Amino acid sequence: MRTKNRPIEVLAPAGSMECLKAAILNGADAVYLGGEMFGARAYAGNFNKEELLEAIDYVHLYGKKLFLTVNTLMKEEELPLLPGFLKPFYEQGLDAVIVQDLGAVSVIRKHFPKLEIHASTQMTITGVHGARIAKKMGAKRVVPARELSLEEIQEIKDDTGLDMECFVHGALCYCYSGQCFMSSMLGGRSGNRGRCAGTCRLPFYLDGTKNTKNAYPLSLKDLCTIEHLPEILDHGVDSLKIEGRMKGSRYVGEVTRIYRKYVDLYLSEKPYKVESEDLKILMEVFNRGGFTGGYYKEYHGKDMMSMKRPDHQGLYVGKISKLMKGKISFTAQEDIHKGDALQIRINSEEKVELTSPSEFKAGSKVVLNGQKMKKLHEGMEIKRTLNHPMIERIDEGLKQKKKENLKGKIIIQKDQCAKLILKDGEDHVEVIGPVIEEAQKNGAMPADIEKLLKKTGQTHYTFEELEVELGENLFVPGSVLKKLRKEAFAQMDQTKILKYRRTYEDPVKENDVASSQEQEDSKIQIAVSMENLEYLDIVTEDREVMKIYLSWMELKQQEDPQSILNKIKTAGKQCYLMLPQIARKRQMEELKAKKDLIFTNEIDGLLVRNLEEFSWLIEEGYQKEMIADYMFYGYNKEAVKEYQRLSGIQIRMTYPSELNKKEMEQLELLNADLLLYGYQPLMVSAQCVKNNLRGCDKTPSWLTLKDRYNANFFVHTSCCDCINEIYNGKPLWVGNEAGILNDLHPSVIRFHITRENEVQVKEILNAAKSIQKGERASLATEYTTGHLKREVL
Repeated sequence: MRTKNRPIEVLAPAGSMECLKAAILNGADAVYLGGEMFGARAYAGNFNKEELLEAIDYVHLYGKKLFLTVNTLMKEEELPLLPGFLKPFYEQGLDAVIVQDLGAVSVIRKHFPKLEIHASTQMTITGVHGARIAKKMGAKRVVPARELSLEEIQEIKDDTGLDMECFVHGALCYCYSGQCFMSSMLGGRSGNRGRCAGTCRLPFYLDGTKNTKNAYPLSLKDLCTIEHLPEILDHGVDSLKIEGRMKGSRYVGEVTRIYRKYVDLYLSEKPYKVESEDLKILMEVFNRGGFTGGYYKEYHGKDMMSMKRPDHQGLYVGKISKLMKGKISFTAQEDIHKGDALQIRINSEEKVELTSPSEFKAGSKVVLNGQKMKKLHEGMEIKRTLNHPMIERIDEGLKQKKKENLKGKIIIQKDQCAKLILKDGEDHVEVIGPVIEEAQKNGAMPADIEKLLKKTGQTHYTFEELEVELGENLFVPGSVLKKLRKEAFAQMDQTKILKYRRTYEDPVKENDVASSQEQEDSKIQIAVSMENLEYLDIVTEDREVMKIYLSWMELKQQEDPQSILNKIKTAGKQCYLMLPQIARKRQMEELKAKKDLIFTNEIDGLLVRNLEEFSWLIEEGYQKEMIADYMFYGYNKEAVKEYQRLSGIQIRMTYPSELNKKEMEQLELLNADLLLYGYQPLMVSAQCVKNNLRGCDKTPSWLTLKDRYNANFFVHTSCCDCINEIYNGKPLWVGNEAGILNDLHPSVIRFHITRENEVQVKEILNAAKSIQKGERASLATEYTTGHLKREVL
């Protein structure tokens, strides 16, 4: 068990100044928020420059911290704007930035060396190796993937010593953060750019069968870990992060208040027990059909899902016992108040809403009038979606002002200047007033002076202690005391905020790392990447295919993987391994156990997809070619340089799939892969559609999800690693786009095979050869050009 003397941080979201104040008022140690640029919640009520400067000072008045999210991927034309955007906030005293883009990390490190960097959950850090390289890049804190277990988190903490910031309450994504392309592909709004459209909260139907009972198979319940805080904290978590920058001040204030309460209980070492009323409050503030404890103690499961509905579902207060004409009757399971909003769901789309006209005690019979009750029946659940007195209590509480406790001393002696001294920890101010004279009649009394000074009104200070040193029979005007107090408070404000100020210094010009981006060969090479080995013979027999990328997940299951590698080498091809998109402890243990196979001479290089693999290979001294796949992001030149700096070997980039052609050109890559064809994974998840809807049979399979527009999405259940991949229903095909090869100069054009049949594989290979020759080629299947001709927001 870890020491309870270490600082534990309650970290609250702030989508507005009202939310920020609600968080501080209710006990947050720090807040995180977004500015007008580069934040991963572009549709939150983000702060403009003036508001953000004010917010920095506001939290510092209370000795709290402010973290700014700059956790989006940044295009080449955007990255140069980052230093100018951050400069005023850095000078004001910004405490830290939360970052995803490796190019942004590099820029921040150069321009703002005193600014703390936190590695965002969008970096998809899933283990010790990824955390180590984040530390090497300058990160002081890691926000690991939400899917990690407590044991995995503790291992990262013990290995790196980095601060661990973990989500403890709020919405959960279906996909590993930083790996979702669903929103951008469907609507041009990228989650990696802060504009997630929330596609996992939309209805989907398995194999086209409408199931209104479980119409939302990708929607998870909200996370609530209040009952598990001791375990979480004992496993090395330093910062408890509440999700919710899109939520209002009521949500932020109440959730923060309750987590503050139980962190303090944990630190007090008293018996830890969560009161049922607090759980009900959290339910009434927001829930999606109950809560889940998340992935800390279970890998996945149907109990974590909210498949009936993705919205707020309130608190259960009873079920219909009797239906009358225009009326329902039920026994109240909770106290119901006048003005409470009640809801009865008919299905995922239809509902009946009622308002309680009066008070009803728990256990009493309730009869309510309503409209549109024809579809109701006995046994239907009634939920309270708005608790009227609770909302009034929260709103009244939010009107209060957070007060800082001061220790004060006022010294008043005859023929001397009055002096007021204030102390708050290390902060200390002294204010001098006018000379005090003897009173002509009755002199001031200590109690009167103390009473007046303690009337701090709407200021954010109050006196915890106030010592009055008063000479005899002195005339002390009230106006003098008020002025002293006002000036002392103003000076204390300045003392508190000015100590955070910094001076920006232009960075020293550094020599760039020598680039490995050299054109390998004038002839573009054809590469075929294969998720399965069914058509390997067809591919190896094609004389124009020079590179074959094999799926590690497929190869590791073969009885004789060496014979497969030998077949490829005998055919005169180069052989590469595609490493897993997600590399948790289990996957890394497998890679390490079969290191000799991965490092064998028959494998010419590796397709790397995450920081965990990348860091491990660097640690192992890997010297062959590494290819950064498109989900291992290189949106800008600085990110490409950072990969090169960290690895010290040749890195061949893959053009990012969320950039359009113009944006790809700006990268000026001379040695890169360009994906011309393939079904693209839009989500990779620890959850399993098949398990949640039909049950697990441990058989890898392909399923089909249909959305509300009847579009198909293919789900692959990868049972050997217990991972789900959701693919776009249309393959990417950009081979016929005018000028793409001449303008982008790829050294390798890649064709990705997943679920194609033999005829389609041969058609793709023929198309590849035509494109290589500069000829046009057509495909029989319906396809998408992805983002090549459209900008991703």
